[in-house]
Amino acid sequence: MTNYEKSSEIVQNSSAEVLENMPSFDRHMSKIQKQYENDPQKLENFNKLVSFFENDASIKKSLVDLAPDKQYTSGRDDFEYADKLYKGFHHIKSDLQEIMQDYYPSEKIEERLQRIEDDIINSGVNFDELSRVYQSDFASMSENFNKGVRKQTVGYSLASNPHAMDEHAKSVNEILHLMHASIVNNENFLQQLPILKKDSRGEVSLYGTHDSLNNVALGIFEGMKNGGFVTDIVTIKERTIMMVRDRGHALTVDIQKDPDGKYYIDYFVPKICNVDKVNMLPGVRKLEKREDQNQARDFTTGIFNINGNEDVVGKVLDFIAAVPTDDDIEMNFNY
Repeated sequence: MTNYEKSSEIVQNSSAEVLENMPSFDRHMSKIQKQYENDPQKLENFNKLVSFFENDASIKKSLVDLAPDKQYTSGRDDFEYADKLYKGFHHIKSDLQEIMQDYYPSEKIEERLQRIEDDIINSGVNFDELSRVYQSDFASMSENFNKGVRKQTVGYSLASNPHAMDEHAKSVNEILHLMHASIVNNENFLQQLPILKKDSRGEVSLYGTHDSLNNVALGIFEGMKNGGFVTDIVTIKERTIMMVRDRGHALTVDIQKDPDGKYYIDYFVPKICNVDKVNMLPGVRKLEKREDQNQARDFTTGIFNINGNEDVVGKVLDFIAAVPTDDDIEMNFNY
């Protein structure tokens, strides 16, 4: 055997020994994921997100409960509704301030909340005036405001600036909508959570804690591992939120399970790569196709439901796969 062959054999044996003693990638990732999951800051971030969704649900319930009822008609009944609306607003204000403290500090929104309180006080016990205040200051949602929020809260976009909409938020409903969109459409918030699982290429991540893990989120993670799209999935007990990069630019999906076992899939497509394909998505807010125009700057939303006894994971994965990408853009328009 030549010296070269001996050296080569030594190197091969040494390499084999190193590879044999090297921990597997899965074990390596498991160790890293355990460190991430137990990271105090990431756990705090996760708890903040859970608190946000609790406050979000609490505010939505209050908006329903505070709607004017014709039983409040005159005299003492008027006083009872005024008292109910005033106390209910303070409950809502407390929830919103907790969200602002964790995620969305805004002097303009603080000022708007003070004006809403003033409107309630200035209405006295006049039922008709209080009803008007409820509609304008609590429940209203302008379509122009909604469009502005969608344009300013897009994942993976340097141009996103949700605070540009602060001064335009007039009602509790609009304020909550702005805060919700700014959180669930922000990949930076999602990626600061504890990691439960990550694929071998580092493209698909499942965030949360073992106590919060649900089978739908886990199934979607397994189904997306080889999809070729950067995907962030967050599991919060019976809720799953996710962002898929390059599907409609940065598709966001919110999956909620109701007490009857039905799943509601609420989604936002911030970029229209192909109008025809988008309009075929389940529950989509359909777009009018404008010939010879670039509609990539348009957006749309949608919601559909899946019965719990169906293949929920499979249907969600099929839906995601149907959202068009840049490869689907029709280049037949004039700039």
